[in-house]
Amino acid sequence: MTPARRRPGAALLLGLAAAIVLVLQGGCDTPEATEAVRHAELLDAGEDATAAAAGLFHADVAFHRRYSDGKWRRDRDLVFTIKDRSHVRARVALQNVRPERTYSVHLVWLRPDGRELFRRYAEVTRNLVSLPAGVAPDSTGALPERYLRGLHRRFGEKRGTRIAARLAAAPAGTVTVNTRRYKDAVDLADEDLLVRLEEDPELRVYSRLNISREKQREPGAYRLQVYLDRKLLQEIPFEVRENT
Repeated sequence: MTPARRRPGAALLLGLAAAIVLVLQGGCDTPEATEAVRHAELLDAGEDATAAAAGLFHADVAFHRRYSDGKWRRDRDLVFTIKDRSHVRARVALQNVRPERTYSVHLVWLRPDGRELFRRYAEVTRNLVSLPAGVAPDSTGALPERYLRGLHRRFGEKRGTRIAARLAAAPAGTVTVNTRRYKDAVDLADEDLLVRLEEDPELRVYSRLNISREKQREPGAYRLQVYLDRKLLQEIPFEVRENT
């Protein structure tokens, strides 16, 4: 499937100046891909994004730079300067994801000549955890040990215990758990699991490009490609300059 290049409108850029957005069109086999196309069309047409596109799946991409105080702040001009220590950080926030659906995300950094520098690969899932039929807290408020062990295996001991405490306090409730597995693109068995208990409607993936002087990065027009389930979703250009 070949993604089609769209002419970016001001709203479609979502605050990322000079961004080029690529959206999947024609023959898409997932609801998310179809919704991403529709979301881009609504914004490009100037319609009210919060009303018409609020419930559609899409990816918000933001770039950040680190300032002298050590804090990361959003960068809107997409021009980054080579210094003794400098990085370009990208945050991709998947909006309106479907629960219990694992999304495969690749963030691919490209050199000015189009060659790949490296990629970050992650699998993200929004889990809705509730007590199954027949499982309930006992008279002391504790959940069955077998169920607790299952939570520990799935989410880790610390997070599993917190989830169990919430469910024990509200047995009819649901706990939202976002999991993010960063994997080595070559060795998929090598992974870093991050678990968050949150109601945040986003699933976020981060990656950083080191443009410190020691890396000897070539100045010019770089690109970040965002793949969803191995299909190109967006491509955003940014510039790297020498510190003059």
